[in-house]
Amino acid sequence: MDWHRIFFNDQSGDFFLEILFRTPIMFLGVVLVLRLTGKRGVQQLSIFEMVMIITLGSAAGDAMFYDDVGILHALSVFAIVLLLYRLIVVIIARSAKAEDALEGEPIYLLRDGKMCLDQLGANNLGADEFFGELRAQHIEHLGQIRLIILEDTGRLSTFYFTDEQVVPGLPILPEEFNKKSSKIQQEGLYACARCGNTQKLMQAQKASCKRCENNEWVKALDSKRIT
Repeated sequence: MDWHRIFFNDQSGDFFLEILFRTPIMFLGVVLVLRLTGKRGVQQLSIFEMVMIITLGSAAGDAMFYDDVGILHALSVFAIVLLLYRLIVVIIARSAKAEDALEGEPIYLLRDGKMCLDQLGANNLGADEFFGELRAQHIEHLGQIRLIILEDTGRLSTFYFTDEQVVPGLPILPEEFNKKSSKIQQEGLYACARCGNTQKLMQAQKASCKRCENNEWVKALDSKRIT
């Protein structure tokens, strides 16, 4: 095994000094471009802005450790990317259709304690991931929630029922949710394990959800939300 090739390839030791010079310049260049876009955090980024960051990272990374990539070439990429970003921002400001195409639009994932399954599936958001996001907001069951909207930044905006408005809903704590079954042990109000729809079921009754035709159920909870 050629260890010299693995660690040094055909570069001389002096190239390490060049890397020490290239890296800070490219790093500061990326920071400057991102500051010029006006963004303050990753959670504010839309899809096309993430593409911009990936492009900047690729150009900066190449110029950091490839001796055949000039620093000015990479900086010219930065300038072009920034100009394209500014142009797209202007287009978005003038056209609602362009804004929807480039940034997406808010999507309802849950209404009145019931999941919008078509939207969850369309956005590749699995139930486990979705419930994990809700548990992080101290939510115990879906009946505590009036609306959940998936924003174009990927964040979830959650609107709660007041304590007086809370309705029975699907438990999302793992210990309770994993009790789901197609066999009804006792009469009561149950929540569909797939969409959150609630139905009153009788003992030993075999029932399908009237909303999504699922046949697994969990005993519904109606506890108030405590933060």
